[in-house]
Amino acid sequence: MCTSMTLKTADQEHLLARTMDFAFQLDGEVLLHPRHYKWESEADGKVNEGSYAFIGMGRRLNNALFADGLNEKGLTCAALYFPGYAVYEKEVKDHRHNIAPHEFVTWVLSGCGDVEDVEKAVASLAIVEKEVGLLKTVTPLHWFISDRTGRSIVVEPTADGIQIHDNPVGVLTNSPEFPWHLTNLRNYIGLRPGQFTAKKVGKLTLSAFGQGSGLAGLPGDFTPPSRFIRAAYLKEHIKPVSGETEGVSAAFHILSSMNIPKGVVITEQGEDDYTQYTAVMCSETCSYYYHHYQNRQVQKVCLLKEDLDRKELKSFQANQEQAIHSLQ
Repeated sequence: MCTSMTLKTADQEHLLARTMDFAFQLDGEVLLHPRHYKWESEADGKVNEGSYAFIGMGRRLNNALFADGLNEKGLTCAALYFPGYAVYEKEVKDHRHNIAPHEFVTWVLSGCGDVEDVEKAVASLAIVEKEVGLLKTVTPLHWFISDRTGRSIVVEPTADGIQIHDNPVGVLTNSPEFPWHLTNLRNYIGLRPGQFTAKKVGKLTLSAFGQGSGLAGLPGDFTPPSRFIRAAYLKEHIKPVSGETEGVSAAFHILSSMNIPKGVVITEQGEDDYTQYTAVMCSETCSYYYHHYQNRQVQKVCLLKEDLDRKELKSFQANQEQAIHSLQ
């Protein structure tokens, strides 16, 4: 369960934002993946060396596992769960670039400069069914990708191969397939910021109880279809924002409607599925903003202020515990 969206400011900054909703405690940290840093594919054992440096929320395992990030060219990517619909190759494919599903973010951000690069590269890609050792499962994923042009796409591995969809609304959640979510939007075309006018029923005049009547029917649950509708509506109707700071603030405000508190959603295994962190990435400045569940104070890392040719990964330690002053 995750929600992701793009946002464009009046000053032409392009943002990609996401929530990370998961039951397993990920203990993610912001990591810098340098240029030319080598990593071995868990699909075929081949060593990969990317061209671009990137930062994102990740976890050090055999390779660094990234859930999202942005690179020095302003390309952004977020991985979201796609259960029941993700279909991968059962074995390595000859003459293809073979990767595990959980390596896709690293593969994209280290090797592609924009969305057009991604489309070309995916044509020779094979995503092979491989388990994540930490989770003891094959992660069913699809990916939301955007760049400095403002264009965004969704990449989905299906039984018919890897599908690439243009994303005209700039929103993504989870299952089912992305085209279904676009069709489902038609059920909510009556939603509006304005209020219902009074109406007569016989001799009785009925009026709305208060503000917000134009949103009657906006789904408030945490299922993927409902979060998709909520995010699309809020993104469409939020007041225009001027610069990066306003845009980042607006993105956090929108996604706060999708944040899941502990105890509200319980998995079949009896675990809390909750929003572990929320992140916003700016393509133009290559800045990564985020806050954790226990500390809502927004923290920032700027990729372009780092040594992009360093030899090893770099981690940026964040305070995940709630600081008293962040409540004031």
